[in-house]
Amino acid sequence: MKLSLFEYKKPPLIACVMTDTDVLTIHESSVIIADLIELRIDMFVDTSVEHVTTIFKTAKEKFKKPFISTVRDVREGGKKEFSDRFLLYEAVIPFSDFLDVEINSENLLQRVKGIITDRNLLIGSYHNFHLTPKDDFLENILIKGKGLGSDIVKIAVKAQDRDDLIRLLLFTLRHKDSGIITMCMGDEGVPSRIVAPIFGSLVAYGYINEPSAPGQLSISQLSDIFKLLNIS
Repeated sequence: MKLSLFEYKKPPLIACVMTDTDVLTIHESSVIIADLIELRIDMFVDTSVEHVTTIFKTAKEKFKKPFISTVRDVREGGKKEFSDRFLLYEAVIPFSDFLDVEINSENLLQRVKGIITDRNLLIGSYHNFHLTPKDDFLENILIKGKGLGSDIVKIAVKAQDRDDLIRLLLFTLRHKDSGIITMCMGDEGVPSRIVAPIFGSLVAYGYINEPSAPGQLSISQLSDIFKLLNIS
């Protein structure tokens, strides 16, 4: 796996999820504790290529952080429909360190993989806002993601009870050396936001103004807890 950011910052990394409005209104001091920024293009007010490119340029100059670029599919939590998400990924790749594409969007993932360079890492992701699939399904998602050429596989699932949480954490531990990001969403899944990084998840996602997913903690909460536990 290409190491990129992981060569000089030991995981877990804290990623701050932001929109175009956040980029324009949040002071740079508010994200100083974040290691990288995920720009959720599907949550932008204006998703034209021109506007998105301008926001990325502004964010790079303003925050001076590595970027995860994401145009989430509505089937996995995206906020808008797009006729061709590839055009947006193509526009922002010069500013991106990571590009996140759903594993189940195979054609798009392959197209994005075809334009990444040595300085980009490809995150193949899977999201389930309803349940935590059985272990064999999770294993197959990891295998499929890696088989499609993802450098990192991200799995975000809904924990319906404590057993789901434990299963996801044990899955994380089994694959701690595989290059994975994991989390359980929802109230039952909140502990995974802290424990999964201890078990091998590479990135913890947090917010500044409001969560982008159920059970998400703020970047300040993540930073404080990681420092308290001496894991960051």
